[in-house]
Amino acid sequence: MFSDIFQRHEYLFNPPQTPSTIVDAGANVGFASIYFANRWPNARIVAIEPDPANFEVLVENGKPYQNITPVQAAVWKVNAKLDLFDPGKGAWGLQTKVSADGRVDGLTLPEIMRRYDMPQIDVLKMDIEGAEREVFEGCADWIDRIGSLTVEIHDHSSPGAYASVMRAKNQFKEIYDNGANTWYMLREKTPRPVLPRACSGRILG
Repeated sequence: MFSDIFQRHEYLFNPPQTPSTIVDAGANVGFASIYFANRWPNARIVAIEPDPANFEVLVENGKPYQNITPVQAAVWKVNAKLDLFDPGKGAWGLQTKVSADGRVDGLTLPEIMRRYDMPQIDVLKMDIEGAEREVFEGCADWIDRIGSLTVEIHDHSSPGAYASVMRAKNQFKEIYDNGANTWYMLREKTPRPVLPRACSGRILG
């Protein structure tokens, strides 16, 4: 994950405008949030991660960056209590399911925008291990408030995820994939990305 983000620059793309609000859904230990914080130091970043162990490291990694707000929760299609389960990938691939006595808050994107005073999200990064299938089922009431979207689609582990995400494609003028199941959707055509400056701070794996 570190290599993909910091050496291969998996999230190197140019939004139509310099972002001021970013949501990192499925932040894991914070690598993508740190990458964004170094590239766009004036952006406000809400980093959402449900797993307690990952979240603890995310908080530690985010300490040098005042613009990163860690949130222990999961993005979901409705506001609900969720449980985490391991389909066999370990801590970096935990999935979510609704549970009456769940220990994790599932939050919709409109709820996240409301709580953190974001009228819109300039960049939404989503790597939520298959839950994108459920989240995009009801995207009509929020997708027009997303400036740029980068999403890793897990159709292999959550059949129907690809079709669900593609519900949003007509909202964007430019859509492409990077060959690693990560799709980029932007409101307009953008120039070739420029490599960001080196990141600062200590990063825990």
